[in-house]
Amino acid sequence: MSIVKPILRIFDYDKTKEFYINWLGFKINWEHTDHSDAPKYMEITLRDISFHLSEHHGDASPGSHIFIDDFKGLRAYHKELSEKSYKYNHPGLEVPDWNKMAITVTVYDPFGNKITFVEEE
Repeated sequence: MSIVKPILRIFDYDKTKEFYINWLGFKINWEHTDHSDAPKYMEITLRDISFHLSEHHGDASPGSHIFIDDFKGLRAYHKELSEKSYKYNHPGLEVPDWNKMAITVTVYDPFGNKITFVEEE
């Protein structure tokens, strides 16, 4: 089976780590750079979710939206995020209009990208 790995555009390595690693709890699988002042490119994962983050111009456009379906334990994950008190993001736990049996948590990264986690209850 093929695997899709979206690429999200980033602009600041430290802000990227603060948001994705320290707050959301992703881990960096690998990073690539040719030299210290080259744009960063990395793969990150959380559970079975994996995608790429890139500072390279042309790899992606800021403002993308990733929809993560079937995220088990979303209430507990939301509680964990809330307890970290990340000052730039305070996502709610919502029941979407399109499925009253689901819950969602949507976060916005520092670069205008949006990630929606969904669990059907």
